[in-house]
Amino acid sequence: MAATRADALSTNADVPDDMLPALHYFLDLVKIENGSAFDARHISPVIGFLLSSKPAGALYRADDSFDAPSAYHEFTVNTNLQHIIGYTMDADIPSFFFWPSSLRLAQWTRVDGGDRQFARLSAASADLKEPFILKGTEHITITPDQHTGAYYSYDVDKMVILCPYKKGKVMISIYRQQKPSAVGRKGWVLGTDEEWNYLYTRDKGLNLGGLGWVNTYMYDSFNITVYYEADPSISSVACGTVSWVKAGWAGINMVQPKHIHRGLVRVATAFKTILESPRLPEPARLAETFAKCRNLPTPTLREYAKDYLAGLEQRIASSHTLRKKVGGAFDSQALLSQMNRDELYAVLALDYFKKILGRNPVMDSHPF
Repeated sequence: MAATRADALSTNADVPDDMLPALHYFLDLVKIENGSAFDARHISPVIGFLLSSKPAGALYRADDSFDAPSAYHEFTVNTNLQHIIGYTMDADIPSFFFWPSSLRLAQWTRVDGGDRQFARLSAASADLKEPFILKGTEHITITPDQHTGAYYSYDVDKMVILCPYKKGKVMISIYRQQKPSAVGRKGWVLGTDEEWNYLYTRDKGLNLGGLGWVNTYMYDSFNITVYYEADPSISSVACGTVSWVKAGWAGINMVQPKHIHRGLVRVATAFKTILESPRLPEPARLAETFAKCRNLPTPTLREYAKDYLAGLEQRIASSHTLRKKVGGAFDSQALLSQMNRDELYAVLALDYFKKILGRNPVMDSHPF
């Protein structure tokens, strides 16, 4: 497998030429209007590259046909694919739990065949004989960028393909941004990124000197992530992801491959940490907990969020670094009044999830 430290990379390299047609095939297939049947022959070059040996320190990238820079990253999760599917493909478990350093919110807004497709996918994965396709639309809000502080919301065409491959099975998750994001807004990473504490404001712009005024956008993004379980008797899933991102202001892209790769490492680190955690409850327990609390009254969520923000304020006040970083941007009343129901639920659910995992939650008591 390739190195996992973003700062260890020293040379640039291109993914193999025979892999590019497969990547483009998947990105065309995910489009809402594309009703083509899935052709499993496109899996082989992607898996072949995933399993190939690679020079240490190489930063791989795909082509620039989308007028956007790209990067590739791979890692291994020491579990089985059924385990991953059970958590990430359950409609009752918030999916942002497993990508907390990159996603504030992730909600399927449309699923071909309805939400029952999630249960069908999970059932199919237990005894996989033929490909199973889940397709729809997802609304995403990402966490603040570590350097600029900007965060964005946008909609993507989304597809998940589950397919037998040789003696094992593969899951491929694909998304393609539909149109430019809403204008970027200011946020902060509070503490280390591994703490999963973020502050979100409604202010437009960046947290960079001289650039606080600019209107920035995520112009385009594309992502393909492959999860391959080669041997069902071994708890090991090889994961590879390639991503294109174009973002900036005034139509100018400010993203470089090294920025994308750093983000992919950020995503993979949290994902691996959570899925390998011995404290992670079984999917059925998590699903039952969050299915019960899905319809909690909004005033109840707001009261708990008030306590959450008070706890966050105390952490900022006790840290010279955070006080200097956030300055006067923390106004708990203003922040609370700006949060909609989904945002209230997400911040409380993630803090409770941190409690489950033993990761220093802000609150002791949660409504779940």
